Amino acid sequence: MLLKEVAAQAWHSLVAHRFRASLTMLGIAWGIVTVVLLMAYGEGFHRALFIGFQNAFSQGTVIIYGGSTSLQAGGERAGRRIRLQEGDVVALRDLGTLKYVSPESFESLAIGYGTRQTTTGVRGVWPEYGIMRTEVPAVGRFITSEDVENRRRVVFLGTEVARRLFSNIPPVGETVRIRGLSFEVVGVLTDKVQISNYFYPDKLSVFVPHSVIRQLFYQDFIDTIVVQTLNAQTHEAAVRQVREILASRHRFDPRDDRAIRVNDSLEGTAMLTGMTTGLKAVLVFIGTLTLMIGGVGVMNIMLVSVTERTREIGIRKAVGARRRQILLQFLLEALAITFAGGLLGIFISLGLVEIVGPRPFIGTLFGDRGGETDIHLLLSGRILLSATGILVLAGLLSGLWPAFRASRLDPIESLRYE
Repeated sequence: MLLKEVAAQAWHSLVAHRFRASLTMLGIAWGIVTVVLLMAYGEGFHRALFIGFQNAFSQGTVIIYGGSTSLQAGGERAGRRIRLQEGDVVALRDLGTLKYVSPESFESLAIGYGTRQTTTGVRGVWPEYGIMRTEVPAVGRFITSEDVENRRRVVFLGTEVARRLFSNIPPVGETVRIRGLSFEVVGVLTDKVQISNYFYPDKLSVFVPHSVIRQLFYQDFIDTIVVQTLNAQTHEAAVRQVREILASRHRFDPRDDRAIRVNDSLEGTAMLTGMTTGLKAVLVFIGTLTLMIGGVGVMNIMLVSVTERTREIGIRKAVGARRRQILLQFLLEALAITFAGGLLGIFISLGLVEIVGPRPFIGTLFGDRGGETDIHLLLSGRILLSATGILVLAGLLSGLWPAFRASRLDPIESLRYE
């Protein structure tokens, strides 16, 4: 019996029992819908979290804080406070493994426009800071190197600060007051959601050139140094070199983790990846179990089919059909039911994704009006391939035992079966 004939026999059998086969296909279709939608939800959850995190830190960004020494080094006692200086930033600028460097000093101050006033986080920074912290202007521009060099009193407003002070008035070109000093507004931050921040969220902060920060508040140190490494391959080496340079300048042991504190965005990314990967694995497991339940239905139907067609199997064996041909016929029937149900399930999934649409997520907590961090059900080619792989496995497992049982039937006993 040729493969073509085996496939034809399998098809005729399905047509003869089409109602039963259709009900079984629905079980498979429901299982594949569950798998696809859960995987799509997991991808959308992953995307939403990463957008929220990357809105706060570009890849490879590291925030460095001064701390207190816990080890003795260079004749200095332990417990000494480490205060970062602008000279440290200049020294790090020459480090070849760093892409960008910026100092940052901040203070909570009142800012006013006309009769309106609000409290905000004032951050003194360099232009590179805007790239590292994804401070993208909705209108206007960010701080420039000319602003820093010429000590210009200019300010870049966070989204919420601009909304509180100006409402619907265009802010760019207007003048605001910070501690009695006038600052020209040169730009406003685009509305963004960030799930990670320190000090004030960016939308509640304003940014001024670091060279004018002492006109607003005096301190002989900087609060943080923000750096971005060249690439992921040299990231660890770059962070180690930064620690060594600062250790040399401030005379502490480079191995002293408490002398300076490091907030590494790659560690945060790895943590988010681990969390979302675990969630996606659980969702895939739940979907696979649902699909396997549909596979059990296929197995039951095929076992019933083997019982009903025992005499037919006996006749085929009597006229020369081999075991592998019988096995192949029943396996093809099981796979045909499975794949037909799977194809139906994929089409249903595509329709449901369009109907359901994005679901609110962290944007509702952080005031995301644009829906950037909503959970979008993402149907990628990888998801469909993974679902197909699970479907093939379910079809093989559900059809193998009935097909094996049919192939092992004794022809003489089968012919006697009533």
